[in-house]
Amino acid sequence: MRLRTLTTVALALLAVTAAIAQTGAGAADPVSGKWGNDGLTYLELSYDGKATVTGSTIWRSGDWESRAVIRTGSFDPQTGVLKLEGEAKGPDGVVRPYAIEGHVENETVSGTFKVGDDGGEFTFKKAVTRLWAPGLRLRAGHTVTLSSRSP
Repeated sequence: MRLRTLTTVALALLAVTAAIAQTGAGAADPVSGKWGNDGLTYLELSYDGKATVTGSTIWRSGDWESRAVIRTGSFDPQTGVLKLEGEAKGPDGVVRPYAIEGHVENETVSGTFKVGDDGGEFTFKKAVTRLWAPGLRLRAGHTVTLSSRSP
């Protein structure tokens, strides 16, 4: 009986933790994470909680892909404005300056970008990290052990 109670409590805590990770984490840090669409990541961002954003941009065209470090990045939590700048290598091998400005709201960032003389508009969704796999079922009397291992 004690094992069943312990298992039930552990599963309840796991469900609450998963719910917090899926909903609450975005509210606490609206910027950090992977952003993209159609299963592709275009921004990998880290927000310091004050104003600075670091990370990488991933530029794509057909089969070509180039990763570029963010040289200057900022986020204003009052307005939701995200600004990123750096230099990116194009498909022709030429390095050009880029500037991205967007507005973050409800785990979506939309705005404009410019790379050299080219530019356009974008909308990306924040990727959600799930701690609980949909469809995973546990039977009474079974336990789950969560652990972290160093490489």
